[in-house]
Amino acid sequence: MSLQTGARTANTALLALVLASATVSGQNFEPAPADTREATIPAGGGEENLQKELRLGGDYLAGRGVSRDPALAAYWYRKAADRGDPGAQNEIGFFYSIGFGVRADQTEAVKWYERAMAGGSVEGKLNLAVAYLKGTGIRQDSRLGIDLLQQLVKKNDPVAEDYLGLVYYLGAGTGTDKVMAEKFFARAAKQHNAPAEYDMGILYLGEAGHETDLPKAAALLRSSAKEGYVPAMHALGLLLVNHPELTESDDNALMWLEKAADAGSWRAAVILGVVTRDGKYGPRDSAAAYRWFSIAAKMGGEPAEKLLHSDLAICRKTMDRATLDGENQQVEAWLAAHPHRDLYVLGNRLLAGNYPAVEVPLLDLTEAN
Repeated sequence: MSLQTGARTANTALLALVLASATVSGQNFEPAPADTREATIPAGGGEENLQKELRLGGDYLAGRGVSRDPALAAYWYRKAADRGDPGAQNEIGFFYSIGFGVRADQTEAVKWYERAMAGGSVEGKLNLAVAYLKGTGIRQDSRLGIDLLQQLVKKNDPVAEDYLGLVYYLGAGTGTDKVMAEKFFARAAKQHNAPAEYDMGILYLGEAGHETDLPKAAALLRSSAKEGYVPAMHALGLLLVNHPELTESDDNALMWLEKAADAGSWRAAVILGVVTRDGKYGPRDSAAAYRWFSIAAKMGGEPAEKLLHSDLAICRKTMDRATLDGENQQVEAWLAAHPHRDLYVLGNRLLAGNYPAVEVPLLDLTEAN
């Protein structure tokens, strides 16, 4: 396996700016809370009770002060959603979309997105637009999906601008129009929308028919990465591996690749394995390469395992049993220390699920375990 800087990732399906999706199975009914620290919130209305439910949902989602528990996160968000909170309605809809804490049910997800949108949730409208564009949980209607996005674009919503750019880029119901795509990417990037900065950076890496400007690409990717957008961390790290002259005084390729891997990017872990194996930044180290390749294989599942099968086999041959056992222990320890593979980091907040659809509440990392 060798390193190369791609113009744009191959997976450009709509909303393909996805680090990972939660795959935790759950029940399609309310579980009984396993933790009773605030399990007796009274029934009925009240802003105080609503805020407690949102807080508990966020705590169990991020593992903040409690063990991370998808089912209990869904339980408390559902409680808040039933009270009519639009943000919680969007959140539980998203949980149904990806099967986080509940059994995946796209039709149920759409129902909650519609309720959230009716209550004024911008994120609910965004998610509903995507459901129409993709035909998930509802009859596909690209025109209606685009109309919902355009309503938000008229209000200068940067996330909707980035989405609409993707629609034009991919030709999802509009016909491919990369000029229009870039127009909307640029509008969102001017508002410092991290995914849009990433999109613009990828274009400047050498998109077919587009001006190549590696310093400009690095600047855009760096801005996105500093906001915590994980795909930008990965792309910037790879760019700096291949073009170290673009490195700035306060960063380097390994730093960004490690940040991306820490956040769940198995592809970043692959690159770390390659540069370690090849001695790109120091002595060749097949044991450390094996560690990164193993981490990538476990995070990435079957696609990563197939990709790395030969690399892992070659690395194993260089180690004795004691060294191999030690590396495997380090792999398990690393994975245990980085459990949030379905959470995105944005600034000092955690966002659940398929970014860029913003989820609520935004969780302060300084309070998370």
